[in-house]
Amino acid sequence: MGKVISMSEVRDFNKDYLVSRVISFGKKVDGYNKTFYKTNEDLVDAYLDVDFKDKDVISVLASTDQVLTARYLDAKTVDAFDYNPLTIYYFYLRLWTLKYRRLLYPKIMDGDNTWLYYLLQWVQPRNEQEALAKQYFELHVHDNTQMDRLFYDLEMQPEGRTLFTKPEELVECLSPELTFYPINLFEEFHLPKQYDIGLISNILDSSKVDPEKIQIAYENLDRLIRPGGSVICSKLHYRTREEMDKEKRIFEKSFEFIPKEEGYVYQKKNLC
Repeated sequence: MGKVISMSEVRDFNKDYLVSRVISFGKKVDGYNKTFYKTNEDLVDAYLDVDFKDKDVISVLASTDQVLTARYLDAKTVDAFDYNPLTIYYFYLRLWTLKYRRLLYPKIMDGDNTWLYYLLQWVQPRNEQEALAKQYFELHVHDNTQMDRLFYDLEMQPEGRTLFTKPEELVECLSPELTFYPINLFEEFHLPKQYDIGLISNILDSSKVDPEKIQIAYENLDRLIRPGGSVICSKLHYRTREEMDKEKRIFEKSFEFIPKEEGYVYQKKNLC
């Protein structure tokens, strides 16, 4: 049986911080990675025709843009997952940037931590995980971490779009409460609830069409998504028609494939 997760886990703070320092020196660590500073997806195309209102949503955390979008579109609940544990710290930095500076993204990509230092003076944590996030960034400021090295190079990423363009649009989306699951879609897991919508970005791209990985992802999503629900996928890397057909054949047991302009949806069948 795969990993059973019954609650949001408070991160192993010391390990997370030390690993993030290693990453800032340009090294790789299994189970961790750099974080996306902003989305590299066209979320306008992906989500504009999706009805989020009063839906239970689970989203990849990544840059936080997907989570904020689901909140912005009136989802009932929004939980998050990511195989990279460092994304939960960036989630709080995004909230603080919106709340205290009225900016969509933090000014941390220029190698100068002065802006971050003064932002942290305003932060009053409202839960344990937020307190750890504040401590995480305070340590980075103290140790003079070059913060841009914790993020993927923006120049190497596709240009993404969001449904929101002004910080003021997100003032109702800044709750610090977030159920976060540090899980890998390609490893078996069991969560305590099901969802109407799953936002998984282009995670399936990274399977490299490995049938074992796709099968595990399918089984996880089959458990996770309610009948009639949907999994919204982006496609950012080229895959041949044959490669896509392999994936579709695995998912067709429980999902209907619906193509979109820059991605696709797996709609969960109402099986008797």
